[in-house]
Amino acid sequence: MSLNLGVGKNISVIISLVVTCYLLLVPCPPESSRIDLSLVPAAYSEVLERIVAIVNDEVVLLSEYREVFEAARKTDASVEGDRVLDEMINRILILEQARRLRLGSSGDVADDDALVKEYIDRRIRPLVHIPIEEIEDYYIKNIERSGNKEFYDVKDEIENILSEGYLQRKLAGHIQELRKKAFIRVQLNNAE
Repeated sequence: MSLNLGVGKNISVIISLVVTCYLLLVPCPPESSRIDLSLVPAAYSEVLERIVAIVNDEVVLLSEYREVFEAARKTDASVEGDRVLDEMINRILILEQARRLRLGSSGDVADDDALVKEYIDRRIRPLVHIPIEEIEDYYIKNIERSGNKEFYDVKDEIENILSEGYLQRKLAGHIQELRKKAFIRVQLNNAE
């Protein structure tokens, strides 16, 4: 009668016992030869990319924010980072609405600036109406600016000036409504 105890299994157990004994018997290096990690200078590290803000399903990356911030600094050196990020968030909200309404050229990826302009022209500008009385009041208060031109010669120009002011207020109100309905999370430190 022969017993087969699984020779392969026994060999693997013996090898693991030998390796364990070897590791236990090998002396540790003396304290003087160990590396003191506190003396090793910290490696230089820099955050290359991270999320600065989340707006619904869109993200604003640190590199995008820095790019827009630097461009804004070129035109206005006193611009603040929070204001730049708010404008980026507002732009994302308007672009989302424009895409939801399928504005822009069909089939092509529309230029974002053109898409924003089209959205404003279709959704906000029609809400702006300047009564003739307001145009007349502006003319009377600013008659010296018109170079003493007749009212009907400068009426369209005055209407455009007043319309832009109303448009900006309507747009700001519309954006506030979009912000109320949106999920917005800002993760920007002032040091960035």
